[in-house]
Amino acid sequence: SQGRLNDVARNLQTVGTLTERIGVITGELRTFARQPGAATSAIALEDAIDGALALLRPSLRAARIEVRRIRSAQPLHVIANRVRLEQVLVNLLQNSADALADCTERTIEIRTGSDGDCNWAEVADSGPGIPEERIPLLFKPFTSSKPLGLGLGLVICKDIIEQYGGSLVFQRSQLGG
Repeated sequence: SQGRLNDVARNLQTVGTLTERIGVITGELRTFARQPGAATSAIALEDAIDGALALLRPSLRAARIEVRRIRSAQPLHVIANRVRLEQVLVNLLQNSADALADCTERTIEIRTGSDGDCNWAEVADSGPGIPEERIPLLFKPFTSSKPLGLGLGLVICKDIIEQYGGSLVFQRSQLGG
């Protein structure tokens, strides 16, 4: 009937408008994440990890999550803005904590190391892991597996890390998550 076709046309127009708005919002958030105003310097990677853990320690303790640190033998430095790097680490640690919510064993492991010119940090957890079909969506905007998630955390984290010449990648953990 003509009435139903009109409803479909209105709904499609609404979807198109919302899609455009989502694109604009994503662009603005990425621009915010890339803002050059944050000064960079050589910072100790372990100091940034300590800062992120200081923010999350009360909630990690309340959730009975054990945090293990495996530190590089030598001090490692990266060129970044400390506050932004801490934001990335907080997001990764919070994602791990969220993944452990329904687990009996609750462990997050933070490892640091160096591969020649590349210093790195790794956040792993003993959670259930990411389903294979979700892996290609990890760094795509608005694709969250969390009920109230916006699907922007990892997207913005990746942008921040790439701004400093690094990369944020997913790999399966020996801990399971």
